[in-house]
Amino acid sequence: MAYAVTHVLVAIIILDFFRHYVFGKKRFPRYLLVVGGIAGLAPDLDIPLGWLVSFFTGVEVNYHGLFTHSLFFVALFVLIGLVRRYQGDKKGALLFYVIAAGWFIHLPLDCFYGETKNFFWPWVSTWNFCPHWDLWNYAAAIDAVLLVVWLVHEEVYNKVKDYF
Repeated sequence: MAYAVTHVLVAIIILDFFRHYVFGKKRFPRYLLVVGGIAGLAPDLDIPLGWLVSFFTGVEVNYHGLFTHSLFFVALFVLIGLVRRYQGDKKGALLFYVIAAGWFIHLPLDCFYGETKNFFWPWVSTWNFCPHWDLWNYAAAIDAVLLVVWLVHEEVYNKVKDYF
């Protein structure tokens, strides 16, 4: 599994690319990067949920990857965004699209790190197509490289000031 920092950073980097080069800063406010970064980590909420259930029941449980790592939630957030858009709430729609994007970005990251997840819950539970690259051995280095590359990109293109 990718570290939490990687999940947040990759979501922010991808969304920031779209903010700078596709949509523009006015149409894609900076706070949405924070929302997308948090959404990039959100599928791992099943980990503390498992800890709580284990604590209260006294039985060790592991929910990681059972249901929150599903494309179902991505589709759900896109659907909510479409409903909000239909209702005329463009800002609300954009918020849910960004949540869906952050959530979706999490899934291939875990897959690239060699984890088997239940991407098609609640329909299919055992379809594994993820490569077994075992990138988790390099997770700390990947975090550091991603952070440095993103900061260098922002500095070279004089965009670091956007965050201050």
